Amino acid sequence: MTDGAPAAPAAGKRRRKGQSAADRVGERVASYRKDRRLKVSELARMVGVSPSLISQIERGQSQPSVATLFALAESLDVPVDAFFVKEGNSAEPPERKPVPEREEAAEAGPSAPSGGPAQRYLVRGDSRAAISIEGGVLWERLTPETLPHVDFLELIYQPGAESNPELYRHPGSEMVLVLSGRFDIYVGFERYELNSGDSIHFPSSFPHRYVNPTDEVSRAVTVILHDGERELPTEADQRRP
Repeated sequence: MTDGAPAAPAAGKRRRKGQSAADRVGERVASYRKDRRLKVSELARMVGVSPSLISQIERGQSQPSVATLFALAESLDVPVDAFFVKEGNSAEPPERKPVPEREEAAEAGPSAPSGGPAQRYLVRGDSRAAISIEGGVLWERLTPETLPHVDFLELIYQPGAESNPELYRHPGSEMVLVLSGRFDIYVGFERYELNSGDSIHFPSSFPHRYVNPTDEVSRAVTVILHDGERELPTEADQRRP
């Protein structure tokens, strides 16, 4: 141990702000599971994975793939971005179901909103809710809160990263616009090569997967439209006007 000398950062440790919060996905999974009084083995059976994988995800020893993340959301009956967290926010599940806006306003009385329009609508680039996914994938939410019908996300794929080793599917449809780099998007038996400026739209119910086949970071914006309205979580980062 050296006296007074600052430790040099290890190679590969430099992270984008918000990613450390995303690593806490396991805390959210455990919280929602316990809130629903499910055993690890029960959740694993619902998701279609081993109990040991669920335990590793909850302890932060493993990150879910995109396919596992969607299956967890469906099994726990939450939006997929209910697992997103910001720095400093608790991972505890909601204690009560959200109250419809009109009822909430009646309960709260005529007091003015606590935050201004900037706090209500704007998301700064360095303060996005995010989640790290297995295989070198990072999702960052581009809306201040979970929306009932849609997810608006930036996808950041490290060199060689892939969303899942196999094709997966989930309800809804998705649109993708590549910002930089390249994505190979597999939909069924077809492979689509997308470069910067290219876009695609396809039903999420078709088997699909994303791959960054290059040796550079690739970025894209995606919009995932859901079939029907979702029940929204009441979270510390789920502000409501």
